[in-house]
Amino acid sequence: MAQISTAELAENSGQALLDERSLASLTEVSRELDSSYRSMQEQVLRLRGELAISRSARLRELAEKERLLGRLASLLAVLPGGVMILDAQHTIRDANPAALDMLGEPLLGETWPQVAQRNPELHESQPGQRRLSINGRPLDEDGEQVVLITDTTELHDLQEQLGRRQRLAALGEMAARLAHQIRTPLSSTTLYLAQLGRDDLPAEQRAKICDRLSGRLQHMEGLIESMLSFVRGGSPEMRPLLLRDVMSTLEAVVRPTLPPATIFTVTPIDDTLSLCGAADDLVGALSNLIQNAVDVAGDAVRIDVWAGATSHNSLQICVRDNGPGIPADVLPRLFDPFFTTRAQGTGLGLAVVARTVSHHGGEVRARNHSRSGAEFLIDLPLLDSAASCGDAAVSSSLFSTERG
Repeated sequence: MAQISTAELAENSGQALLDERSLASLTEVSRELDSSYRSMQEQVLRLRGELAISRSARLRELAEKERLLGRLASLLAVLPGGVMILDAQHTIRDANPAALDMLGEPLLGETWPQVAQRNPELHESQPGQRRLSINGRPLDEDGEQVVLITDTTELHDLQEQLGRRQRLAALGEMAARLAHQIRTPLSSTTLYLAQLGRDDLPAEQRAKICDRLSGRLQHMEGLIESMLSFVRGGSPEMRPLLLRDVMSTLEAVVRPTLPPATIFTVTPIDDTLSLCGAADDLVGALSNLIQNAVDVAGDAVRIDVWAGATSHNSLQICVRDNGPGIPADVLPRLFDPFFTTRAQGTGLGLAVVARTVSHHGGEVRARNHSRSGAEFLIDLPLLDSAASCGDAAVSSSLFSTERG
């Protein structure tokens, strides 16, 4: 057998050691690869799970959207109003059944002017014709818009019925106001007629009574015309008035109707104070205040009427009595229409006063006097001697606003 040299043995030993190291390295790499593979498998499984969860959530989201779209489509289908989608060229791209019923087919592919041409109720209103309300809103930046169509025929019919009822209510209020206001001049007319029936009445006095009767009848005619103007929504005709003349007419109208035990005084007024107003309306309003004092305080009441300027642009008329006064719980509602504390009252006397004063650009208020009784204060704008009633109307509105 051949002998192996020391060099060869060393070389063989070195090679074996190298092979062992290489094998160990390969084993280590194999382990790392195996570990990486298992890690990758775990990641793949985890990603598959996450993807499955995401896909499931996406499917649920799509299902919810489909459900909402279906619900929206159902809502659009049952809506009583018409809904249409128009593109930038005003061509109808979609419409719900209500729109088809209102406007008739075809709609899809038609332009809005074509549809409006065959449905004249969209752009004009005729008695007895269906009424449609149209509202459009932009849908997106591409020029599309949604158009909503509502059949308002029933609403208009209800509004017309309400208007008729309101006119009837105004007519009833007018009749009640007229009856209330005409009572005072009618009473004086009755007294004058009773005097005319006397055989021993001198001709001169008979002529005076006839003149007064004519004046009372004219006053009642003015009241009726004022009531009709109220129902029509108009305001009384305004003209320059001397406050002295208004108070003189008031005294002539009221004094013959008062009970004998009533004390009635009117403070004398000079001819420098004037206002813009309707004389019959003002006299009627003041007569209501005086009659109200008699009704509340009795025949033996004392009634004082004072009038005068309170500033360079306003005047005040005060009607004061010595009666029991006004209960505290009644004061806030005193001028409300149809509010009354008397069994035979209409609740319109003081409401008429408030409306008349308001038409004259003024304000009325009531309070209890410090000593006894009640007083009504009416503030009205003065008419400048250099101004006309048209100018006074403007200043009256400013006066009313400032006081409010």
